[in-house]
Amino acid sequence: MSDAAFHAVAIYATPDGGSALLDLPLPLCRKISSGAWEGIAGATGWGITQGDGEGYGEWHVSAMAGLSIVLRGAWAIEAGDGARRVLRPGDMLVMLDTTGCGHCSQTLEQPCTVIGIAFDANTAARLRQEVEAIR
Repeated sequence: MSDAAFHAVAIYATPDGGSALLDLPLPLCRKISSGAWEGIAGATGWGITQGDGEGYGEWHVSAMAGLSIVLRGAWAIEAGDGARRVLRPGDMLVMLDTTGCGHCSQTLEQPCTVIGIAFDANTAARLRQEVEAIR
C-alpha cells in the first residue's frame, strides 16, 4: 500500500460467521502521463441510489463486494459484533460482507444519496487480503 491513502470503513465477514467493521486505508492513484494512471482498481459496474429508509432495518449481506460513497444525507451501519458507524457525505464504505450474518443499516438523514461501485474479482480479493492483514 502506498504512503498516500484515503481512509474508508470496511464491513467484512469474520471466520465465525459474524461481521465486523474496521478502518481501511485505500491507496490513492496518480496520473503518470497524459491519459495514463497508476493504481486504478478494477470495477464491474456502478449506480446511484437515494434511500428513504425503506427496507434498511433487516440484517443482510452485501449483494456484491464494492464501495459505497455517501453523496448526501447520512446513514448508519451496524456489524454483527455490535460495532456501529455513521456515514456522512464524503465517507466511504468498503463492502466485503457477502457471506455470514451481514449487517444492518439505517437512514439517519433523508434523502440519503449514495453511489455504489461493484469491485471486480481481483479488487475484492486484494481488499479482503488487506483486511486480513490489518485485523
